[in-house]
Amino acid sequence: MRSMKLIFFLLLASRISSPGQDATDAGTPPEGFSFRLRTLNFVKNNEYSNPIVEGYTLIGYFLQPELVYTPSSKFSLGIGAHMLRYSGAEKSSALRPVVSARYNFARNAALTMGSLGGSDSHRMLDPHFSSERIYTGWAEEGIALSFRGDKLFNDTWLSWENFIFRGDSVREVFTFGESLRYSSSLISDIFRFEIPLQVQLRHYGGQISDYPEPVETYFNLATGARVNFDIAGKRYGTAGFEYSLFLSNELTGKSTIGLSSGNAEWFRLNYGLRNLQIEIGYWIAHNFYAPNGNPIFSCVSDYDEGSIIPDRRIATGSVNLTIIPESFFHLFAGLDAWYDTKLKRLDTAVALHLRLDRFFGRR
Repeated sequence: MRSMKLIFFLLLASRISSPGQDATDAGTPPEGFSFRLRTLNFVKNNEYSNPIVEGYTLIGYFLQPELVYTPSSKFSLGIGAHMLRYSGAEKSSALRPVVSARYNFARNAALTMGSLGGSDSHRMLDPHFSSERIYTGWAEEGIALSFRGDKLFNDTWLSWENFIFRGDSVREVFTFGESLRYSSSLISDIFRFEIPLQVQLRHYGGQISDYPEPVETYFNLATGARVNFDIAGKRYGTAGFEYSLFLSNELTGKSTIGLSSGNAEWFRLNYGLRNLQIEIGYWIAHNFYAPNGNPIFSCVSDYDEGSIIPDRRIATGSVNLTIIPESFFHLFAGLDAWYDTKLKRLDTAVALHLRLDRFFGRR
């Protein structure tokens, strides 16, 4: 009960602290009945060989058709199903109903309850909230407050991942998240700076369940600053630098992973030209752990129980290309590389996905 009170207080605080933001929603359905189709076909090959995470390949798709009823510009209700399937599996890896109610209480702000907009809508940093969840955990259920503006992006959500009944022998699991990014331009829009603030609470517990594990609540915070420079008015692209600070802490003092607190820093240089994004960086971590983050940045092994590398030094790099950029459809290809300077090991990942998200109906 205390955790629920804290969560709703944070949701309310986010609403109060972020008024008047100018957001647009390109996915707004037409009034009346419409059909929405969301699908993502993907291949991702993780060539990992290190003590923290083993290599694996993801290949499959998710499909989410919905019937959407929009009586006015303020409210919409979607009903459908979400299916995730890995190629070669004998049955669907996940099949669940989708019921989503969305209330646009301002031109730039919306409240969503039920099925949420997808894990990538939070725009979280990869070590904090793994970008791979777009393939493995895109569908979320809970409540979200979202704001979209030219200068401020804000997304506050609660994702309930494991519900319990009285007498169950497992813990309830939920994630509370806050993702905020403020941006502004300087010197005739040549320079643009951004300040992110991201908070996560992942809770394992529940009062009505009888489980052997202790109650655990993992707190993660990420913040920093980013500066971008337009080269010849973007004619030759944009270049920038970003610094990110990460903090991790287990709040109950009963961590089962062997770490109670940690921190990390990530220094990155980036360059973008049209649909191409290139980035190089350096990751420095001490006892860092984020349960929802990309495990390759972690100090805790996700397969060898009790294995911890307290200090990590990793050179990072990525090349991402959106081959067919449309408002409702795109083809994406990406390459990521991590070189652990202490372990003297190179790990790589290659991803390719084809994504569609479109409303069909009268406008």
